[in-house]
Amino acid sequence: MLIAAGCKSSSSATAELAAKVNGHPITMAELDKQFKARTQGAQQAPAPEEVTDLKMQLLNQMINDEILMEMAAAANLSASDSEVDLKFNEFKTQYSEEAFQEQLKAQQMTVDDIKRELRKTQSVEKLVNKEITSKISVSEAEIKEFYDKNKDSFNLPPGYHLLHILVTPVPDGDVKNGKHDDAKTPADAAAKAQKLLHDIQGGQDFAVVAREYSEDANSAPAGGDLNFLTLEAVAQIDPKLGEVVKQLKIGETSPIVQSRYGFHIVKLVEKDPGGQKEYSDARVKAQIHQMIAGRKDQTLKNAFSELARDKAQVTNYLAERVLATAGK
Repeated sequence: MLIAAGCKSSSSATAELAAKVNGHPITMAELDKQFKARTQGAQQAPAPEEVTDLKMQLLNQMINDEILMEMAAAANLSASDSEVDLKFNEFKTQYSEEAFQEQLKAQQMTVDDIKRELRKTQSVEKLVNKEITSKISVSEAEIKEFYDKNKDSFNLPPGYHLLHILVTPVPDGDVKNGKHDDAKTPADAAAKAQKLLHDIQGGQDFAVVAREYSEDANSAPAGGDLNFLTLEAVAQIDPKLGEVVKQLKIGETSPIVQSRYGFHIVKLVEKDPGGQKEYSDARVKAQIHQMIAGRKDQTLKNAFSELARDKAQVTNYLAERVLATAGK
């Protein structure tokens, strides 16, 4: 009876815990909060049978993050308050105050929660940069070998380097332009697009206008830069836009093009004729260097995380409870 009572007491004592890492608790409340933040706004909510598996995956990530956070602290690499505040201010400027408060409410998070996540991200990044990224090297021989094995993949169709402005005809909570400007009706969107085109034709810098007013959340922060696209890729956005781009001269800005997404304005920065790219092409070498370095980086990160976890004391209470309820 005493043994049974002890087991029951121990079980209830850990019921609120998801895991422990070197004595540091990760609570179920923390896990649930992270889970809600990650799944909030998803087009389709996870099915009930998926929830436990997704939580297990998220908990595994939280365990790894805690291990790396402790390693960063031991190496005196924890992000400082000023570093966190700087990143927080950069993050917050993506939203108006109203939109920012709506995001906090939707994800059930506080400013302190966001700063805690930023501190974790920055601390781990500093640790990884010191232990991994700074030690990665890619030799000329590796680049040449990759090119020789993959030469056919560098025989490319013509490419168009475009800057892009999009104005959508519906409210968008994910707008990331500098002015937090969002057209909310088709009439507002048409008028806004016309004004932006007029400003550009009047001499304003396209990239600055895109950064301040474009409603394309992906490209606006980069001044509307879409980098190089094929005509086929442009035509997938809208065939009319592909035809317009095909006729542009370098440095020329398009008229307004309407698609199912809204109103587009594009500028052709440069054009690549395509064809077989030779090894001597600096862009080819840079692209291959980035690919090889990225693969090495990911491999080393995985190995580093595994070894770090091997040295840590981890108890996964959620996994224990999942196994204990198997078949029930």
